[in-house]
Amino acid sequence: MANKLLHIGIDSTLMRDFIDLVHEIDPTNDHHFLIWQKNKSVITPKNNVWIRSYSGFKQLLNPLFFWSLVKQFKTANRIILHGLNEIITLLCILLVPKSTMREIIWFYWGAELHKYKKTTLGLKLKTMLRIQSVALKKIDFIAVGMESEYRDIINFFNLDTPPIWTFKYPSNIIRLETNTTPKKRMLIQKTKLNIMVGHSADTSNDHINIFKKLHGQLLSTDDYSIYAPLSYGINNEIDAIIKTGSSLFSKRFIPITSLLSLEDYRSFLSAINVAFFCQKRQQGMGNITYLLANGATVYLDPEANHAQYFREKGVVFRSIHEMDLVQITKEQSNDNRRIMLELFSEKKLHSQLLEIFNK
Repeated sequence: MANKLLHIGIDSTLMRDFIDLVHEIDPTNDHHFLIWQKNKSVITPKNNVWIRSYSGFKQLLNPLFFWSLVKQFKTANRIILHGLNEIITLLCILLVPKSTMREIIWFYWGAELHKYKKTTLGLKLKTMLRIQSVALKKIDFIAVGMESEYRDIINFFNLDTPPIWTFKYPSNIIRLETNTTPKKRMLIQKTKLNIMVGHSADTSNDHINIFKKLHGQLLSTDDYSIYAPLSYGINNEIDAIIKTGSSLFSKRFIPITSLLSLEDYRSFLSAINVAFFCQKRQQGMGNITYLLANGATVYLDPEANHAQYFREKGVVFRSIHEMDLVQITKEQSNDNRRIMLELFSEKKLHSQLLEIFNK
């Protein structure tokens, strides 16, 4: 008998590609997707895909929608929460009696925890933390890819919720295509050293600080280009990032402000030699794993959860605190490729997801 699964997440390329994958690998079960839209939608509404405003206030003013959502919570065999930052989702978890819900699985993203690790919290965050802490007590499983992340979650929120080990999204699958078209190559300049700074516009990438450090390392005679993906992520300083990059590196700086298809973006990543990720928590994993598999030298914060995970698996990376532009060896690149292909295979993800869907 088919299961009914209700997925709740934010409008993003991550969710768009996940929805496509689910339709591809699991035609048996009945999947429904509620997508909270912040900005311009990248997901097309379908019979089983709802697009709703991210504003919880607007949704609370629509009692018919709220009632229909509560009904979905009660009738679904399994509720999968892709991230957990929306007040309306939290309210549903709190208001619907646990006895009427079958099972809730939390696909952990990262921000649900790390936004609360600030030194001081404002009233809004304190309130959200209280609500989320209570709601999490009703979660049945946490879908997570790394033991260090799982330990952080259960320790911070004082949970005893069991884990489901999975890397969750198709953006993390390692596919090493060799075919490229002239269109895909237009983005890449013909330089020996292609440097990527960050994976999005998000402030965690610390673009301007990295630019300044790179400017101190690179000589005017060096043959390099610097790329900054800025097509998604919230940052009010995008214009300043572009202005600084252009000022320091002139035509060698290429900001990527248009959203690329997954195929084109991976083609772009395959040309990168060196990449910098400043995040103190797991972000940009699809970018990082793909770059490592392609032999790039990746700089990470050595204390970040994903850096600890890679270290345990034998992956070689550089510390973001060094910024010395020393590339890893060919042998290390080959070892990284082998490890990434083993950890993040398409077959493995399909198996992980189908096990969750058919539990």
